[in-house]
Amino acid sequence: APLLRALTALADDNVSFFGRSGTDSGRRFAAAFTALREHCRRLGPALRHFARLCHRFDLDEATPGNGYRSLLQTARCCLAHAVHRS
Repeated sequence: APLLRALTALADDNVSFFGRSGTDSGRRFAAAFTALREHCRRLGPALRHFARLCHRFDLDEATPGNGYRSLLQTARCCLAHAVHRS
């Protein structure tokens, strides 16, 4: 959730910044960050849902690993990279 909040805030800032530029590339960047902001809003509930479920699919209590955990970790890595790039 902190990464999603950070990325949403950065997307908001970038939409505002690039939206003022008045150039074609500025409008494209603003549109891209608008789309990124919308993806963040939709991704949050899905990630929370997987986080609530993933413990059910672990191999056993001593082995917390399954595809849902991998998906969550991959999403976190992608979000961290997007925050860094934004």
